[in-house]
Amino acid sequence: MKQFEQLCDKLVKKDLSTEYFFCMLKKYEYLNDFEITSVEELNSLGLDAAENNKGILSLLTKNRAWQEQRFCVVDIETNNLTQNDARVIEIGAVILKGGKILDEFNSFAFTDFLPETIVNLTGITVDMLKNAPSEAEVLEKFRLFLGTDVFVAHNVDFDYTFLSDASKRHHFAPFLNRKLCTIKFARKTIKSVKYGLGTLCEVLDINEGTLHRALSDAKSAARVFQESCKNLPKWVVTTEDLIEFTKSNKNFLELQLPFIDDEQR
Repeated sequence: MKQFEQLCDKLVKKDLSTEYFFCMLKKYEYLNDFEITSVEELNSLGLDAAENNKGILSLLTKNRAWQEQRFCVVDIETNNLTQNDARVIEIGAVILKGGKILDEFNSFAFTDFLPETIVNLTGITVDMLKNAPSEAEVLEKFRLFLGTDVFVAHNVDFDYTFLSDASKRHHFAPFLNRKLCTIKFARKTIKSVKYGLGTLCEVLDINEGTLHRALSDAKSAARVFQESCKNLPKWVVTTEDLIEFTKSNKNFLELQLPFIDDEQR
């Protein structure tokens, strides 16, 4: 996926010919099993892009004000703490736009195996999952819910990669959405000792329900996102400006408030 992200970084800097873009896609091993040949297919896999009548491809997030962007804030629970052996057991997500929650998604996914550590951590039991839809069904429904929205999560690389890889395991194409990490965002905009979701909920007085349940954690991460947006520098205008701000090595908050502790940086 890193190669695809690098291609998208090029697309952020300047529009590219559609022919060049699809030629580059064919070189990426991660996408070898999926023949992606049209902008419509890119859209269906989450990339918010459009082609003009001259065959030039552009990211719509590059010119869209971040206040007008739809963000899908996601959290997942799995049946194992090691990613290689794990399966999704719950997905929770909310759609944010203009500071308001527009919609929400929550579903269990069936499994007949839950180690005690996961039961103790989440409170989810095998009995709660016995009538749940399959992991493949839940992933299909979630992809439709996500659409071309920016994928947001607390430690986004884990949730995004996990769901994308799970999709490939079921012979679906991976996610191609733009993404944003609320841990990185919070580190730049919120003064805190640590940046785990539980700590930030305490600092910001957020109470959206039980930790380690997908929908309540997604709602908590959405609140963190909203609080972080209050401290954005003025140069952040578009969605891509916002994504770049969260990824940048420069720390806007350090110019205003010292961190209490750098442990979680």
